[in-house]
Amino acid sequence: MSTILSPIVLDVLRLIAWLALLAVLLVPFERRWAVHRQKFFRKAFGTDLVYYFLSGLAPKVLMIVPMTVLAYVTHRYEQAAFYNWAAEMPIWLRLPAAMVVGEIGAYWGHRWSHEIPFLWRFHAIHHSSEEMDWLVSSRAHPVDKVVMRLCGLIPMYLLGLAQPMGDGIDWVPMIVSVVSNVWGFFIHSNIRWRLGWFAAGYLQSGRSGCF
Repeated sequence: MSTILSPIVLDVLRLIAWLALLAVLLVPFERRWAVHRQKFFRKAFGTDLVYYFLSGLAPKVLMIVPMTVLAYVTHRYEQAAFYNWAAEMPIWLRLPAAMVVGEIGAYWGHRWSHEIPFLWRFHAIHHSSEEMDWLVSSRAHPVDKVVMRLCGLIPMYLLGLAQPMGDGIDWVPMIVSVVSNVWGFFIHSNIRWRLGWFAAGYLQSGRSGCF
């Protein structure tokens, strides 16, 4: 039992730590530069808090099978020369390339989630908030989270920018995920900043948090 509970407890502690960090980073800005004045414990705050933990835990389990299949397909059918060439790219080049490719994949994932009725049934939850702040980024059905993640990860793996069969920790998809998720919480926050085309591109891609 302890071997089963330990990873779950660690994941919950990780989510609590991220929640505290995000609150410390974003809440002061929302208090100072709010678009709409509202209470910290706003309407549906508890609902979004539940979604935060649900979307942080459930997709990890749901991703096991598709990521295993993706790793097998990449290892089985990817051209070895191309895969090795991509793997040997310096991280300063592979990382920005992975971020661009991941954003393109996320854009299409978000677009499909609006255009395909089956996917919209899950994605509609993300658009159901009546009040906006940083925590709204986590309001999403686990299936929607999985679809979005896969749309960003699949092209990265197929192009060799991420290494599912590597011997060690692959930092590229981890860094891309952290940056994208922190940005997702920021663009959902109740802050009246305008970042022009820079923010518009990310908003169009549909990036939202997936801790």
